[in-house]
Amino acid sequence: MIEKARRLGIRNICVHKGLAFGPQSYEHSLCDDIGIVAKQFPDVNFLIYHSGFVQGQSEGPYDPGRREGVDSLITTVVENDIAPNSNVYAELGTTWRLLMQDPESAAHVLGKLFRYIGENNVLWGTDSIWYGSPQDQIQAFRAFQISEALRDSYGYPQITPRLRAKVFGLNATRPYGLNLDEVLRRARTDKLSQQRAAYREAPDPAFKTYGPRTRREFLKLLRLGG
Repeated sequence: MIEKARRLGIRNICVHKGLAFGPQSYEHSLCDDIGIVAKQFPDVNFLIYHSGFVQGQSEGPYDPGRREGVDSLITTVVENDIAPNSNVYAELGTTWRLLMQDPESAAHVLGKLFRYIGENNVLWGTDSIWYGSPQDQIQAFRAFQISEALRDSYGYPQITPRLRAKVFGLNATRPYGLNLDEVLRRARTDKLSQQRAAYREAPDPAFKTYGPRTRREFLKLLRLGG
């Protein structure tokens, strides 16, 4: 199949790995085969939907003996000498939505993917066709940070504004051969940007936050209430 795709000029292969649908599909949801074909076809990109994540299991630091979950994906690239930021990409659809409920697992998953798959090869995804508006996922990712303790212990990077922007969309320009400057130029003037600018002029709904927002404001409110 991959050879046929190459002959047709197709260079992106999207593969569902993780989120197994029952025991019959579990074996095929593991990532053992990804590193093998990525090494065999270095001119083909492999976009791994869900990054091998297994729902219902906690994620910790990389354990080469685990061989399932996100560790399954990492092991296959390590054992086949696939360097970070090469031709294997990790996608976060549903994975991030489930990880939002478990911040420590979220930190390990993102940290492992950034370290072993590469900061340029982690792709945003929401699977919002199943869950509705992805706004909560977007807001959570904007605010999320890997703790300094985990960064120091396991070599995870800090999630900077630049890294967030890469995950949110800039990384996806590479496998699809899009010119980054052209994408950014068009994004500044597209319909969504125009609507956002109009909303900032007259926000409706405003989403204004009421009540104290700092400790000092909270203590002042207590005094007034007393």
